[in-house]
Amino acid sequence: MKRVMILATDNTVASGIIGFLDVFSFCNTYWRRVNPQAEQDLFECQVVSSHGGDILTNQGIKVPATGLKQPSDILQSDAVILASALVTNKAEFQNYLNDFESLFEPLRLYASSGKPLAAYCSGTLILAASGLLDGREATTVWWLNEMFQRHFAKVNLRMDKLVVSDGHLHTAGATTSNMSLALHMVHILVGEHVASQMAKILLIDPNRQSQQPFMTMELMASSHKDEVIWNVQQWMQHHLTEPLLLDEIADKFALGKRTLIRRFKKALNETPASYVQRLRVDEAKRLLETTSLALEEVVARVGYEDVSSFRKLFIQLTSLSPRAYRQRFNTQQYEFDIEACCEP
Repeated sequence: MKRVMILATDNTVASGIIGFLDVFSFCNTYWRRVNPQAEQDLFECQVVSSHGGDILTNQGIKVPATGLKQPSDILQSDAVILASALVTNKAEFQNYLNDFESLFEPLRLYASSGKPLAAYCSGTLILAASGLLDGREATTVWWLNEMFQRHFAKVNLRMDKLVVSDGHLHTAGATTSNMSLALHMVHILVGEHVASQMAKILLIDPNRQSQQPFMTMELMASSHKDEVIWNVQQWMQHHLTEPLLLDEIADKFALGKRTLIRRFKKALNETPASYVQRLRVDEAKRLLETTSLALEEVVARVGYEDVSSFRKLFIQLTSLSPRAYRQRFNTQQYEFDIEACCEP
C-alpha cells in the first residue's frame, strides 16, 4: 500500500483536493475489482492541514483533515502533494504563504528523502517559495506566470508543458491539471497499467501535454504601474492590423527607442516585439474560435501578410496549428476546412 499525504490550507480549491482523493479512491476500487483476493488497497490518503484541523475550501466545503504531531511524521508517506489555494494576485498568495508556514519544515524534510513531491496550480508557488525548485524545471498556473517569474527567477519555468518532472519533484498547471498530475503520480507509484486504466475509467486524456492552447492574454494582464507602458499596450491592442514599427511607437509616446524597450521589459518582462506577436496570436485565436473566416483573412486581420510565417508563430505559441486549434475550440461548429490550401 502506498501512503499519499496531501498538504492543504483553508481556502484550498475544492475540486483540486477532491479530485486527487477521487482518483486514488477509484484506483482502490479498480484494484479490488480485478484482484478480489487482495488484502490491501493500492493507496491510503491523508489530508494534512496547516492548522491541524479540518480544511474549509474556497467554496465553504469542509474536508476532513488532521495535523502532524511532529515534522518527521511526513516521512511515513510515499508521496506528498501540495493542494492549491485560490490565488489570483500577490496579496492572496501572501495569505496562502502565511497559512502554509507551519508546513514548510516538514515539507523540506520530506523533500530531502528523495520521494515523489508534487504541486499544481498555485501550489507550485509554495513549492518555489520553499526554495526546492531553485535551478530546476517546473510549470505553474498560466495566469500567474508573470508573478511566478518575478518572484522565483531561479526556477526554469516551462509554460509549454502541462506536467513537468525534474528528479523527484513534479509540477502541473492550472486547477484541472491535477487530473493529469494524479495520473502521473499513479504511474510513478504503482505503474503504467493502473494509470492507463484510470485514464479510461475517468475519461482523463493522457495525451494532454500542453497548457499553451488555453492561455489568453485577457487574464494575463500585468499588475505593473507604468502608466506610459500601459497606454502603449492599449494602443498596440487597437492597431494590430497596422505595421507596428518600434521607432514610430517610441515617437508617438515621446520616448527614446531604447527607453521604450527598457521600460517595456521592466513592466512586462518581455520586449515590445514579442508582446505584439502574442497580441496578434491571441486575436487570431479569438477569430478562429468565433468565426468561419479562412486563414488568409484571419492572418490579414491581425496584421500579417505571410500565412506560412504566421502559422509557424501560432504553433510556437499555442502548440497547435490554426486548423487544430479551431477544431478544438470553435464554439460555432462551422463546417469548413480552414487550411486546405495552406497546410501540407
